[in-house]
Amino acid sequence: MYLFDQALEATMKLLSVDSVQGAPCADSPFGEGVAKCLRFVEKTAKDHGFKTCYGDGYYVFAEVGEGDLFGVLGHVDTVPYEGKWDADPLGEIKDGRIYGRGVLDDKGPMICCMYAAIQLLQEGYKPTKRLRFIFGGNEETGWKCIERYMEKEERPVTGFSPDGDFPVIHCEKGVAQILVKFNKPEKLVSMDGGVRANIVIDDATAVIEGEGKEVRGDKLTAEVKDGRTYIKATGRPAHGSTPELGDNAVWHILEYAAENFGGGYAKLRDQLCDWTGKGLGIAAKDESGALSCNVGIVRVNGDDLEVTLDIRHPNSMKRSEVEARLAAADGVKSVETQHFHDPHFVAEDEPLVKNLLGAYNDVTGREDKPFSIGGATYARALEHGVAFGPMFPWQESTIHQKNENATLEDFKKMYDVYLEALKRTVFTK
Repeated sequence: MYLFDQALEATMKLLSVDSVQGAPCADSPFGEGVAKCLRFVEKTAKDHGFKTCYGDGYYVFAEVGEGDLFGVLGHVDTVPYEGKWDADPLGEIKDGRIYGRGVLDDKGPMICCMYAAIQLLQEGYKPTKRLRFIFGGNEETGWKCIERYMEKEERPVTGFSPDGDFPVIHCEKGVAQILVKFNKPEKLVSMDGGVRANIVIDDATAVIEGEGKEVRGDKLTAEVKDGRTYIKATGRPAHGSTPELGDNAVWHILEYAAENFGGGYAKLRDQLCDWTGKGLGIAAKDESGALSCNVGIVRVNGDDLEVTLDIRHPNSMKRSEVEARLAAADGVKSVETQHFHDPHFVAEDEPLVKNLLGAYNDVTGREDKPFSIGGATYARALEHGVAFGPMFPWQESTIHQKNENATLEDFKKMYDVYLEALKRTVFTK
């Protein structure tokens, strides 16, 4: 009994629902789309014999087995699917690829994990622990779902989140989304870019009093009208934890403004057009990796230029140190941390890491090692948890970008890895 086809079918149904956070509704504080997705996974699990709980539209959990609680944590909400896609962003199989917002982050992986467990149960395997799938509805916009879960429900002793990369992510850097207010540069009328701190800005505009050079380029246009310069810039989005993979539109505006108007614009260019944080005096590195800094949202508010930064800092660096260094940067008026996660670590020689890694390497035929990332996964909600997939090392990441997709071959291999991993960590004949 091989249930990959059923997992694929269920994934396509889940992808067909727009679950970007919306206006609260009777069934969920995160909108009708999130509610519909949560109800879908609840019914699917219940139909296959799982005990389920609908957590007031914040989360759903589905459980089977007895004993210590082993959690598989993921989410059904997504980031927006803006831009022109090559296929339907609400799910389409085309040219051997599965397209859709959430196919990798995180609808597809969670469905594959659940169907892998269903297959093992149908094959006569018995859980050695209580296996609980926890589906959140607010991971992309605040983690209120998992916070509510932890307030009301039992915390799993151990487990994994299929919301990162293979082979095993045993270390996650600290995360801090910080609103920094700068002195507004002279003659700046407006600057607007970004919708979320954890996405590289792909579209931005600015208006400056004065006449700069007119430009008609692919990435930036500047038009002079009535003594003002109107600037539009485009870039390429990427996840905020990997800003080096994107192309920030605000950087193009600041580079243009620095060349044409100098002064405070040149200072801001030097401070913000650098994903390492060096320009702001926060660059750092240790064995968990280097600090990264994404300029995620930019707005003018009165005399202030408000910039929301998404910072992923090394484990040896405290959040208070990041805040202090930012506050000391030239031209900074105030610093306010809006959202954060402390660093998270599980040793490589722990049985959880060794079992998951062994399953992955045996299925793929590789000899990969655990590693560290700047992303924040639900593994942080566990004292003893790791992120495990779904991205393979050879895949080009389209998460948080247009055309999020996976080849059918890689999607099937992902299913097989989760099947073997659950067999080694939770089930026995």
